[in-house]
Amino acid sequence: MGETLLLIDRQLFLWINHLPHNALLNGVNLLLSGIGTAGLVWFVLGVILILKEEKKDLPARASLRLLQAGHWFLAPIAVAGATSWVLVERIIKPWAARSRPSLEIGAIIVGDGRTDFSFPSGHATIAWAMAIVLSRKEPKWRWLFYTLAFLISFSRIYLGKHYPLDVVAGALLGTAIGYTARFVIDK
Repeated sequence: MGETLLLIDRQLFLWINHLPHNALLNGVNLLLSGIGTAGLVWFVLGVILILKEEKKDLPARASLRLLQAGHWFLAPIAVAGATSWVLVERIIKPWAARSRPSLEIGAIIVGDGRTDFSFPSGHATIAWAMAIVLSRKEPKWRWLFYTLAFLISFSRIYLGKHYPLDVVAGALLGTAIGYTARFVIDK
């Protein structure tokens, strides 16, 4: 069963990874992957949402409101980000020790040829954790957060950095982390 799953994973990887590549598509996917690194885009979006809340208040109360909103809102972002990084980079990847896709299997690798472990995708984990957390604060932007999480995750396969199973596992782990961070901080 395990070998069959890995074979399907490799075939699906090659199908996605061999979608048309050109300078524009490579650039867009490199951008998506780049802004997803270390959760950068998610922290920026969090700050934008806090500043958006600040504009709703009167100027005299704005700084107090910003501190209150920032404390409530940045806490789940920090918890989800730190938990994602520790679980993926320090615990699961070294334990699973799955190699990244390589040229030997026919992968098209765009950008740097990373040599660290592949499973699960850290980009997908943090993207989905942050999409869950941010959608709690701003439900009407949920579609944007989930679309961005999907695109960042997809870019990792397109660029030849991860297998689909790495990305799906990262998305599931990130979703669990996001809901847990929301639950713990909201209590």
